[in-house]
Amino acid sequence: MTMKLRMFTFSSAVFALVLAGSSATYAGTIIKLNLGGTGPDISMNAGGVLATTSDGNAATTGDQNTAVEYTGFLDVPFADINTSIASYSLAGLQAVGPPQVFGTLVIQSFNGGSFSLYDPSNNLLLSGSLTSSALTGVAGPPGTGGLFTTAVSTVTGGSLAPYIVPNSLTMSMNLTNINGGAGLSVGGAVAPVLNPFEADASVNISGDQLIPEPTSILLLLTAVSSVFAIRRR
Repeated sequence: MTMKLRMFTFSSAVFALVLAGSSATYAGTIIKLNLGGTGPDISMNAGGVLATTSDGNAATTGDQNTAVEYTGFLDVPFADINTSIASYSLAGLQAVGPPQVFGTLVIQSFNGGSFSLYDPSNNLLLSGSLTSSALTGVAGPPGTGGLFTTAVSTVTGGSLAPYIVPNSLTMSMNLTNINGGAGLSVGGAVAPVLNPFEADASVNISGDQLIPEPTSILLLLTAVSSVFAIRRR
């Protein structure tokens, strides 16, 4: 009887601790990428489509080779890829409406698109679909930097997917060396239009940690407790 009581008390305490932790999330940067090193990393064409450019490396699936630094809740279970042998692609983002121009500051909205991150063996680590995004930068030199951000993106696959809340992803991209140092430019005879550009880029991906539902944890603890009780008999 004493052994059973101890077992029940232990299981209940463990469950209470896990249950308390199950409501917590850990938002913040979880993956850092520094793309390429060969030519521009990203470009927007005359049709307003923004995507990564191919680095010409046919051995990797993604457009741009990259190192991968895991941070936040991915830091402990996964080892960083310290050389540029993983790969990343961004595709299909479409410019929407005219850019907003405030002096030399340019803001362009985008819709849609997707991203994919692959390990050195071309296995999918993480993919996501994007909704609304925006690019902010300075027109003309010497303001050649820019910031691209997504409002919401959703996990669609990859081996990292089980660790991340599906609709919690956000992504930011720091752009440098835009148009070889010339910066963004706006044209258009009737309405303003963001002209095509290319740039180097680094990427930060953020998300919340996916923690098992309390019901699943309870079932697991019940099973473990039952096995323990049988073994003690």
